[in-house]
Amino acid sequence: MVTPVGKTDAVADGTRGGGADGSGSRLPGLWRRTIGELTLTYVPDAGVAMIPTRVYPLSTPQDWDGHRTHMTGEGHLAMGCGALLVERGATRLLIDAGHGSISGEDVEHFQHGFAHVRTLPAALTELGVDPADLEMVAFTHLHGDHTGWARPDAVEDPRSLFTTARWMVGEGELKGAALGDGPILAGGDERITFVADGTEIADGVRAWSLPGHTPGHTAWILDTGDGRSIVAFGDAMHSPVQVRHPDWRVVLDAHPDEAEKSRRRLIDHLARDGVFGFGVHFADQQLGTVDGSGRWRPWSDETTG
Repeated sequence: MVTPVGKTDAVADGTRGGGADGSGSRLPGLWRRTIGELTLTYVPDAGVAMIPTRVYPLSTPQDWDGHRTHMTGEGHLAMGCGALLVERGATRLLIDAGHGSISGEDVEHFQHGFAHVRTLPAALTELGVDPADLEMVAFTHLHGDHTGWARPDAVEDPRSLFTTARWMVGEGELKGAALGDGPILAGGDERITFVADGTEIADGVRAWSLPGHTPGHTAWILDTGDGRSIVAFGDAMHSPVQVRHPDWRVVLDAHPDEAEKSRRRLIDHLARDGVFGFGVHFADQQLGTVDGSGRWRPWSDETTG
């Protein structure tokens, strides 16, 4: 099982615990798992309760009757938000940077509410990780719930929480970013390295272009060193239900047709032996794989053999 560190928080209107079938339905707390040569730690930052038919506008309320194990007691879709700390030997990097400092008062039309916000800096402290010591943050894309603590307004220091880190961003990602009045990431272009598909940015960490949600959306393939791999796939999928419904469009996908093609490529890849996925928004079943029946199977000792 994934090892929890500290308590598991419930999303706004949910309760603790998961579904009877083990698929789960709530948000994770801080957890850590050693897989081969890798140590992975999920660093939570926000929990979000979504309105399912607004996130997936092609779905109907009846479609969700078979997916109650992913939902809160009041019928909202539970999603998490945070970052993944990746450690292998002397290599230590973060994938995405959480939601950042948000009030939770202003929600989008597809959201019901937030819970346990503003915890990523505290979680890193609990882990004994000084954000200033991280040399690299690799982003799946540049939406605000992934750039959070790396934005120039995240903390009083304009260098962000991660004062010296380099930003690794997929090629083409800035084409779809809303630049507004200033840089999305602290330091702007001076700190950004644009990464092409297939580029290895650190030992055993390789970029995989999965565009559609955004133009430069990038998954990160992590080599465990023992013949397995883990794909941190960002928003290529937002919920385990998409494994069975890759045709369900997401309200935030910039290019829906391209996003669906990327989802199908990802699902096919996750069905291979020895390949596992990390879905940052996948509530309390972020680690898993696609089993022989075409369903998301959360990580367990049995999953890995």
